[in-house]
Amino acid sequence: MKSKGNELKERFLSNKDREQTVSGSQGIAMINHGSEVTISVKTPLGRWFRAETTFIGTNSRDEVFLELPALSQADFDQYFYDGFWLKVKAISERGEGAVVNFKTQISNILFKPVRLLVLDLPSTAELIQLRSEPRYDVSLQGELSLSNRKVLVEFTDLSKLGCGFYHDVTGLQFEDDTQMLIMVQNPNSGEEYHLSGKVKSKQGQRVGTLNRYGLIFDELGNQQVKRLLSKLIFDGSKLSFRKN
Repeated sequence: MKSKGNELKERFLSNKDREQTVSGSQGIAMINHGSEVTISVKTPLGRWFRAETTFIGTNSRDEVFLELPALSQADFDQYFYDGFWLKVKAISERGEGAVVNFKTQISNILFKPVRLLVLDLPSTAELIQLRSEPRYDVSLQGELSLSNRKVLVEFTDLSKLGCGFYHDVTGLQFEDDTQMLIMVQNPNSGEEYHLSGKVKSKQGQRVGTLNRYGLIFDELGNQQVKRLLSKLIFDGSKLSFRKN
């Protein structure tokens, strides 16, 4: 029987195996535009302030852009100045999925014409892998059957255990643990694949009218996705059905 100390040691080593240091540009590239990030600002006196905001992107001058959080003027006056250090934490849905952490400094703060928090591109970023199975970027559509209609969805990624997808139907929301089935049809053979499971990652990311979700497959979904993956080919950037 393992002692509690040995169990903690194995858990720690397992977590360390999933950690990786990459260049800042590599880490930033793993964050989806429009996704939510957490920022923690540190003042010169060592006080920390945490807020949620949106990742916008980067430019060619080694700068990172975030939406300026909606805060009180008192909070801005105390915690947001050029040169202050902050930490950024984001969830990447790419590949095996990862928590992306990096530390950098505030370069500029803009209130008009748009609200922007400009950061220096960090030299490095820390990745903590989330999944045991890799997720593949795909070019794939499916049909979600609801009680009163069918909804077209676009897949963002696919693995043996789950998938990411989005739809653009205004007002249609799914909560965590919602059971659903998405049907994918091979345009060449007509063969159908029924990917069933539960919503486990309501990602809260809205880009325009897009609603993004994660789905964890059940036993049927696991069987069906294996058949589906065996029929997809790499088109140079993503997995998709062969085009005749």
